[in-house]
Amino acid sequence: MNIKLSLIKSIIFESVKNETYQKGVIDKSIDPKATVAAYHEQAGNEEYHERMLSRAFYTNLEDLKSYLGDYLTSDGNTTGDNIFSDEKGDVVIISLEVSDRFNTAYTDTLSKLSAKYIEESMLADWWKPIDDKRSAFYTQFVEKDLTAIRRCFIKTAPKAPSVPYTTKIELTGSAIEMAVGEESTVTYTLDDSAVDDIEIRIEDHNICSAGRSREGFTVKALQMGHTYIELYSRHNEDIKATVHVFITTRH
Repeated sequence: MNIKLSLIKSIIFESVKNETYQKGVIDKSIDPKATVAAYHEQAGNEEYHERMLSRAFYTNLEDLKSYLGDYLTSDGNTTGDNIFSDEKGDVVIISLEVSDRFNTAYTDTLSKLSAKYIEESMLADWWKPIDDKRSAFYTQFVEKDLTAIRRCFIKTAPKAPSVPYTTKIELTGSAIEMAVGEESTVTYTLDDSAVDDIEIRIEDHNICSAGRSREGFTVKALQMGHTYIELYSRHNEDIKATVHVFITTRH
């Protein structure tokens, strides 16, 4: 089963810039002399800042894909057949080949957590050469994001196998007539490719007996009279067909 996670680069970049901008504002309010330091610690729109953010984005995107790889299905090829990313304008789409038992209700959550992981990893990278403590602060959030991402990979309960039992029983006739001691075969048809789970039920075992044969069920006349035999599906007794059996004197 394939799911897709959409990450909007501009929103992630903006979130990183807002976080660093807020830190610079706080630093300037505490110490007006820190204007120069505050300016340089704020991720702005300078070309080299954009390049740094872009590098951090793609590096952490690949890290994220490596973490997600633990929960993906694969055919064992050396190529990335179970996870790949594609960029369409401002949106990076991660395609994941997950188990059929993956709970798809978590797809949107997984997408948001993945964006959060990249955002906070970028912040940890941004602060690493500037402020080790602040970098470590965001690293703690990164670990929490990974834990939350792992929780999205909870398997749903196994599904019962879909066995193609028949939805109808069609008989070749609705009545048979025999003399005592004779035998007759009751034949039937089911849905195409259906599993044959048909059983037989006799209303009066003194009148006749029945047993499975290659063609269907063989009915043997035991004594004079009449009775009913019923063919039914072992897995759904509402699916049934009835044959009226008449037994006459021995020839």
